[in-house]
Amino acid sequence: MEISDYLRIVRRRLWILALVPVLAGGIVTALVLAGGPRYQATATVAAPALVGGPSSNQYSGSGGPKTFVANFVAAATSSRIVNQVAAQLKVPTSRIEAGLAASPIGGSSLIQISYQSPRSSETGPVAGAVAAGTIRFLFQSQVRLAEGTVTEAAKSVAAADAKLAAFYHSTGMVVPDKLYEIKSQQLANLQAQQAQSQADGNPTAAAALGATISTKEGELRTLVPRVAAYQSLMDRKQQATQQLNLVQQSLDQARAQFAAADPATVVSLGETRRVSLVTQVLRKAGPAAGAGLFLAVGVVLLLELLARRPRPASEVAAGPDVRAELGARPAGRPELEARPGGRSSTGPAAGQRRPGVALPPRS
Repeated sequence: MEISDYLRIVRRRLWILALVPVLAGGIVTALVLAGGPRYQATATVAAPALVGGPSSNQYSGSGGPKTFVANFVAAATSSRIVNQVAAQLKVPTSRIEAGLAASPIGGSSLIQISYQSPRSSETGPVAGAVAAGTIRFLFQSQVRLAEGTVTEAAKSVAAADAKLAAFYHSTGMVVPDKLYEIKSQQLANLQAQQAQSQADGNPTAAAALGATISTKEGELRTLVPRVAAYQSLMDRKQQATQQLNLVQQSLDQARAQFAAADPATVVSLGETRRVSLVTQVLRKAGPAAGAGLFLAVGVVLLLELLARRPRPASEVAAGPDVRAELGARPAGRPELEARPGGRSSTGPAAGQRRPGVALPPRS
């Protein structure tokens, strides 16, 4: 097909291409006007101190601002926040979902929460509640996570203390390692005295000291496994205590960030204003008319395809006289079987004249 063919189709179907978009835009415009006036309030979240900074911060590093904005926008429009605000302000969930929007301001970490509603009294409270609830949710979740980690670390320390207490109860020793050092020193002194007695030629004293030395050596051999078990328990407690100190620092940092994310300091609520009906119509009727235009183009294409579909083979093979005769036959008579030249197998035999039809002269 050439361009002229397309233009001819457009001229022939112009009423469809014009009527469908106009109807779609008109219906949406009527719905907007019938809905009455709408009101909008905007809450701005500005928390630059909570973004970036040291690695201990929740949103640190070069990608911190983008992560913060993405998490905030997703959380603000989530069912968790919407249901929370709906229950808090007694506003239907469907109305909040229909009028709520969240978007960053340019490429910064500042975010705007806007809410539209036919009731001016609820727009400001809903926008402010969504912004406050979202900022609390983002940073309170870190506090709860850190609190859970601290709880687990404290349980580990308590378990280590319980094992040490059981060790004290079963052995009766509080610090067996110190006792081992004392007995080792005593054994060394006794061995020195025995050597001195042997040097002085006093075998009786040396023999007496030898018995005492044997007793001390037996006591040391008994202490060895107990000292090893005690040192293992102490190492475990030390590791658990160090872990508890680390997670406690993380909890303190999370609590500090949560305190800095106080909605009273980071959320500012703008005035409620009436939304222009012209703006609403342009924002909603324009896309509706565009969708109607696409629909009209589809309808035109469908009509053209139906108009250009192939004719039945019997009508194509039969001549114009036979098709006219087929149309003139009364109902209930057998139909003609088309043959080349417009003749039929049910017509007159060869050499006979069809009534009303002159045969050509023979050569």
